[in-house]
Amino acid sequence: MADLLGIGKSGLFASKKSLEVTGHNLSNVNTEGYSRQKVMQSTSIPISHGGFTQGTGVKVDGVNRVNDEFINKRLNNALSSSKYYDARSENLDQIESIFNEIDSEGLNQILNKFFNSFRELANQPENETIRSVVRDNAGMVVKDFRRIRETLDMQASNIDRKISTTVSEANRLLGHIADLNGKIATIEAQQGETGDLRDQRDLAIKNLSEFFKVHTYTDEKNRFVITAQGIGTLVTGLQAQELAVVSKNKIDSSNNMNGSVEIVLKDRPSQPVTNKFQSGSLASIIKVRNEDLRKLQDDIDGIAYQFTSSVNSIHRQGFVNRPITIGPDGKPVAADPKGLTTGLDFFVQPLEKEGAALGIDLSDSVKSDLSNIAAALAPNAPGDNRVAIAISKLQHERIAGEDSVTLEEKYLQTIGNIGLETGKARLDSEQASGLLAQATSIRERLTGVSIDEETSNMVRFQHAYEASAKIMQAADEMFKTVLELKR
Repeated sequence: MADLLGIGKSGLFASKKSLEVTGHNLSNVNTEGYSRQKVMQSTSIPISHGGFTQGTGVKVDGVNRVNDEFINKRLNNALSSSKYYDARSENLDQIESIFNEIDSEGLNQILNKFFNSFRELANQPENETIRSVVRDNAGMVVKDFRRIRETLDMQASNIDRKISTTVSEANRLLGHIADLNGKIATIEAQQGETGDLRDQRDLAIKNLSEFFKVHTYTDEKNRFVITAQGIGTLVTGLQAQELAVVSKNKIDSSNNMNGSVEIVLKDRPSQPVTNKFQSGSLASIIKVRNEDLRKLQDDIDGIAYQFTSSVNSIHRQGFVNRPITIGPDGKPVAADPKGLTTGLDFFVQPLEKEGAALGIDLSDSVKSDLSNIAAALAPNAPGDNRVAIAISKLQHERIAGEDSVTLEEKYLQTIGNIGLETGKARLDSEQASGLLAQATSIRERLTGVSIDEETSNMVRFQHAYEASAKIMQAADEMFKTVLELKR
């Protein structure tokens, strides 16, 4: 009877533990990253008595969480890929909107107006009103070149801030994982349950995978290790290798901008690892900043440089629209009381291609006096329109350097390329989201909590508890009967 009581007691304990775990599963049904748990039990060691071997009940071996490391790694890789394309699509979409070629008047249309105004000036070289229109349209060209270039620079600065924020969050997760490693090791050394802590660690790794691709394993000393592909080891047991951001000058930056943010390992600040991250949102925004934005900045500067240089080279050959004194040698004087009579720049001449879109401006002579806008190739020739015609023809001449395309074609190629990249990023994002959804679904089927299944288990364990209680009740009644016989 004593053995019967022990058997019943073991059943009560096992059923109680199973009910506790089932309740824990149900209470965490909506907890992100939670893996369902189940009680592992086996028969107790049987004993021999009176020549017979008899069982001694059940024992609880422990509580295991249902988990698959392969599925977790597949999910994390899918998440890194999805975040990479999501971030790329989002940032390229913002860049595409800078050019305003569809929804509003963009630079291409403004350049068309500029060249058309010179065509109108060629038709009426003496008309002051048209000269005013030429100057106003040129001012719009200047303004839009600056707007595009400044907005591209602002976008790069915004990405710098995103990089700093991402690095701070990544460091927080790395420290949290190292702390969890210590707690898990301590509790497991005491034979405790660490399922919930391991879930927290897996969730932290999943969140870290949003920023860059990671790899995890346990080394020969049973330490949990996290490495970032292309970077190195970031967590080893209780030790975390923090990242840091440093501001670099133009020469040392990876995107040719002064004050650019670069990522380094905190212990090795002299060795930037900015371009070494793979997959994830961090690698994505770095690529947008260092490749896509930088190419656009260079292209816009190149177009601005070619545009201003080409217009100036023709405008210098013309003469101002006012009476010019002819010298004794039969040649027009180079200057009069109002200034130079020829050789005037229409725009401020940029010294180099780099930064040309930021430095573009009307020349002081054109700003101060409309008569300094040259339309004639000869002095004192009111009907001469050869300079105005030549400038208007620049729109369709192949002057864009080694590309052998017109300014309009070069600009349309530039915005066409960013449009293609944006569209490709959207498609990649949709495909990556589908793969992520598939990986998430597989994990949920394997490790997620099913309310129906857990409810069914609760009823089963409750009945088992009641049955064990009845065994103990029967043993107690038998014991009382024996006692009554002795009285």
